[in-house]
Amino acid sequence: MRALVICHEEAAAPAVVGRLLVERGVDVTQHVVLRADGSPPDTAFPALDSFDLVLSFGSFANAYDASVRAWVDPEVALIRSALERDLPFVGVCFGGQLLAEALGGRVERAPVTEIGAVRIEVADAVADAVPAGPWFTWHEDRVVLPDDVEVLGRTDVAVQLFRRGRAVGLQFHPEAEHDLIAGWVAMGPDHLPDGLSREALLDGWKVDEARAHANCDRLVDWLLSTLVPADGRQRA
Repeated sequence: MRALVICHEEAAAPAVVGRLLVERGVDVTQHVVLRADGSPPDTAFPALDSFDLVLSFGSFANAYDASVRAWVDPEVALIRSALERDLPFVGVCFGGQLLAEALGGRVERAPVTEIGAVRIEVADAVADAVPAGPWFTWHEDRVVLPDDVEVLGRTDVAVQLFRRGRAVGLQFHPEAEHDLIAGWVAMGPDHLPDGLSREALLDGWKVDEARAHANCDRLVDWLLSTLVPADGRQRA
């Protein structure tokens, strides 16, 4: 199985999800859009016909910000191409927001910022495969979806899991681990809501991390078995 992993920034690494894919024998190609050296955004994505699965991860950007549309628009076009091909696609947080746009939805500011461990209300259809939590979340925006998109999980603040066909969007971060989160806090301390310190966030995650990683293991199995059946994979 071959997977294209899109990282919008070098700090938005696939982390736990990436390692689980490799452990399952998936051949992973990583494409970084925004390099730390300040080079222009790289939207020359690899050809989709080489892959069985595309995953797109998070970003500090807001999808509706006009200043980022020069690199957001090409990725939304890529996602639409994947949808037209019925190529399995998984969008994580920002990647899920771009999927929502490609499906005909939109992204808006959420009423509150969700940062930290959460539990989600999971639909009965996936309750046996996708745990309710804990999951790590870090977002200030949320998706508004068309009626033909199936909502599979939510919190009081936002849709957290949705699907249409072989495309799945997540608002939470199953890939999260301590060092990754610490890097996000270092890059964007101003994103933390009032009353939440770096220490409190990371100490709280220590309590939930082992269970969250076990949940991620189950989630990856569900995504691969549901979206990428063996008879639908590329042949060498």
